Amino acid sequence: MLSIENIHKSYGGQVLFDGVSFTLNSREKIGLVGRNGNGKTTLLRILVGEEDVDSGQITIPKNYRIGHVRQHLRF
Repeated sequence: MLSIENIHKSYGGQVLFDGVSFTLNSREKIGLVGRNGNGKTTLLRILVGEEDVDSGQITIPKNYRIGHVRQHLRF
C-alpha cells in the first residue's frame, strides 16, 4: 500500500499541494487528469523520488516498484 499523508508542495508563491492525502492499495491503478500547471508531473516526480515535498509523509513499501515514462525523453 502506497500512502501519501498531508503533503505540501509549492514553488515560490504558487501552491500545488496543500494537505493532500490518499492511499493506493495493492493492484490498484490510477490516472491523473487536470489542467496544465496543476501538479500532475510534480506528483509523479515526488512518487519516484525525483523531487521532495515541502512537508508531509510518503510511505512506499520496499518491495514496491513504480514504473513511469518521462514527460520529455532525453536521448
